[in-house]
Amino acid sequence: MCKSIRRLFGVAILGAVVNVPAVFADEIPEVNPFSGDPKAIRSGQSWYRGVCAVCHGGRADGQGDMGSGADLRKFNKGFREYVNIVKTGRRVEGRAQFMPAWEGVIKEEDIYKIGAFLETVAIEGANWKQAKQ
Repeated sequence: MCKSIRRLFGVAILGAVVNVPAVFADEIPEVNPFSGDPKAIRSGQSWYRGVCAVCHGGRADGQGDMGSGADLRKFNKGFREYVNIVKTGRRVEGRAQFMPAWEGVIKEEDIYKIGAFLETVAIEGANWKQAKQ
């Protein structure tokens, strides 16, 4: 029995070591993997309406019921920065209103889907693909 447990333990360790380099859950892709996916866009729109629109407005124009948030149609910081802002929040000096941190509240996959929806309402000059160099 002890030999079986050691073998099982060895297989578990080997499996963990082999899988570690393949998956980096915390790494944010440069481009949204849900970009252009109709099902993800619909899901993102639903999330946006339920969570984001109160501050950013129903049209993502920054005119929400709780005051004026960022106009997300003009967002130009790239996908990675969008995800970072949503996860960690954002304060703008001189403004009482701030973006709360949503990490642990909204799953990362759903943050990506919200981003996929926001890409569809972007106006000229917006940059959802990658940060400006």
